[in-house]
Amino acid sequence: MWLTGAQVYDVHSGSFSHADVCVENARITKLGKAPSKDTDTIDLGGAYLLPGFVDCHVHICVNTETGDPNNPWRDALPGTVALWAARAAKRMLHCGITTARDVGGWDYHEIAVREAINAGWIEGPRLFCAGRILTQTTSSTPYFVGMYEECDGADAVRAGARKQLANGADLVKVMASGAMTSTKYERADAIQYRRDEIRAAVEIAEDNYTHVAAHAHATEAIRNAVECGCRSVEHGTYGNEEVYGLMKKHGTYLVPTICVSSAMLNDQRVSAAMPKHIHDRYTGLRALRIANIRLAHEVGVKIAMGTDVGTPGNHAGDNMQEPVMMVNDCGLSPAEAIHASTWNPASMLGREADFGSIGGGKLADIIAVSANPLDGIEALHGVFFVMKDGEVCRNDRG
Repeated sequence: MWLTGAQVYDVHSGSFSHADVCVENARITKLGKAPSKDTDTIDLGGAYLLPGFVDCHVHICVNTETGDPNNPWRDALPGTVALWAARAAKRMLHCGITTARDVGGWDYHEIAVREAINAGWIEGPRLFCAGRILTQTTSSTPYFVGMYEECDGADAVRAGARKQLANGADLVKVMASGAMTSTKYERADAIQYRRDEIRAAVEIAEDNYTHVAAHAHATEAIRNAVECGCRSVEHGTYGNEEVYGLMKKHGTYLVPTICVSSAMLNDQRVSAAMPKHIHDRYTGLRALRIANIRLAHEVGVKIAMGTDVGTPGNHAGDNMQEPVMMVNDCGLSPAEAIHASTWNPASMLGREADFGSIGGGKLADIIAVSANPLDGIEALHGVFFVMKDGEVCRNDRG
């Protein structure tokens, strides 16, 4: 099969050039000129082709239609969570997310969805799952009864990490700081796991050839995560030039989840139903978060796109709001935002040989937009074609 007539993006040069793309057996075999006699073609004339985007921070099992995060599935019928997650997965794929990292599921429903996607039963991105999030004893566990695994002390953390991997997790997620979507008794600027506990999780992850993602808002929590060997810091709200410099030195990725506050505020029904203390946190810290992500970028921290889909009002299928905000709010160029949404995530996951760019030998994960996103990043909201593993999942041109 050939994709013809389009401009193809090079993530390394940050530019488009005309090329036809040959796809065989789920992979890209060549870029060049399609033979005139080949009839197995899809004409994408005038389109701009990009690698499939990678969202490094989603929670596909969490109900985004409710403003109250207090155990949203407590009255749900059996199977509801998995059905919700399957729908969320399809919506993400159709908006251009061909790979996603689920960093906190719900009783392993997301892993069942991952397996169903891999088996070809349902549509969805290629999923990397963390299972349950490892957390200290916290007042917020009743909010997230299917998402949190309470483990106090290094030995318990080791056991918790092994449990997630035994249940099919691809990576380990830890709470290095408190959360914003939490009870009024938990503070996002406070440390949760201490260094010995974070190191314990990293040890188990490394034993199993994988990595740790650290939820870390607090400054010292970011430092602890970096110095203990976590691959990524999620959120990074209270970072400063010193800890961002440390992240750059260690090669730690920042997954900033910039769009959380705006997504919540844009959904007025959800915003109105949110507990006041959580609403106030999101609105009160919005400017600080944007300023600090801008600072991290200026320092040279490697940024990997992540939306935090699953927070209130932050719906699957709206994922492209994140790279748009990277440009419009945080000072990245369009090329840098695309790089942060394609190549950097692939590198973070150790899968550069498979995805993150369009080239010979890569998996055929390709999306298309009608306008040049280098001229206006909002073009990413107009994805009309999605191919994953060489299969066309969406083609609005028929």
